[in-house]
Amino acid sequence: MPHTHLSARERLAVCTLSQYGLNQAAIARRLGRHRSTISRELRRNTSPHWPYYNELYAERAALARRHTARHRRRRDHQPLVDFVEAKLRAFWPPEAISGRLIARFPNTPAMRISAEQIYTWIAADAAAQGTLYQHLRQRHKRRYRRKPRPAHRVRREARLDIAYRPDVVDRRARFGDWEGDTMLGTGRAAFVTHVERRSGYIVAFKQPNRAASPLAEATIRAFACFPPRWRRTLTYDNGTEFSAYARIERGSGFQVFFARPHSPWQRGCNENANGLLRQFFPKRHSLDHVSQTDLDDIVDLINHRPRKRLGYRTPYEVLTQNGRVAIGT
Repeated sequence: MPHTHLSARERLAVCTLSQYGLNQAAIARRLGRHRSTISRELRRNTSPHWPYYNELYAERAALARRHTARHRRRRDHQPLVDFVEAKLRAFWPPEAISGRLIARFPNTPAMRISAEQIYTWIAADAAAQGTLYQHLRQRHKRRYRRKPRPAHRVRREARLDIAYRPDVVDRRARFGDWEGDTMLGTGRAAFVTHVERRSGYIVAFKQPNRAASPLAEATIRAFACFPPRWRRTLTYDNGTEFSAYARIERGSGFQVFFARPHSPWQRGCNENANGLLRQFFPKRHSLDHVSQTDLDDIVDLINHRPRKRLGYRTPYEVLTQNGRVAIGT
């Protein structure tokens, strides 16, 4: 049964029944409440100056306590406020901020706040004409009807199906297994994104179009800084931009696999990574004027943002600490 606070009418009944000599258990039965609720009410809201429980004093005490709720008191702790606001402006989600506080300040109870309380702060800030809400990922975007477009697929007889991919890839038991895709806008330019399955680390670069051969060469260059143990498997969808996958295999050492058509969940890590990037590069906007430097800045921001599934470590931390790979930040 969910907990609800006593109403003013119930407090009047508690006052009346207690003056008639009923004990806490009897009052609880009359009101259909648990006896601990009545015990808590009498303990917290009885005046120290009166010899008995008074419903008017109790109601005022309860309202005063409600107006000094814990999340409001936490707003007076400036280090916590500064940390939360700084991370919100760095586009960290509230859940990641809450989890990161526990990991970073394990012995400091004052540096604690739940994700729900952070959302309450954001709502109050928005009501005061603040801008914190603009850094949240979800914006309740207007929905558009999808328009059909012709399907462009890699020739099925030549590629290696995802069914032949080693089981260790599905378990995320090692480093070096990647998923890739393209992100499109309204113009000709596209982002080519890759995400490492175990750490969630993102590698992305911009291409002026989706031509297969230049894309393959750019992919080889993007992964040149990674050692061979970090270039094991690469899973793409069936777009024609990946038709030069054999060149990627020869030039990078990856073994390339392809997901089944119309099965984006088979590349769930990459779909999620593209969703994170969409916060900064929304659909129905051209990517033609976005520079590689701008893209690098956003990818770096996401790679340094803590993730719940990583124990609130960042993809970069997981990559450098566990993979022991030195990559410039």
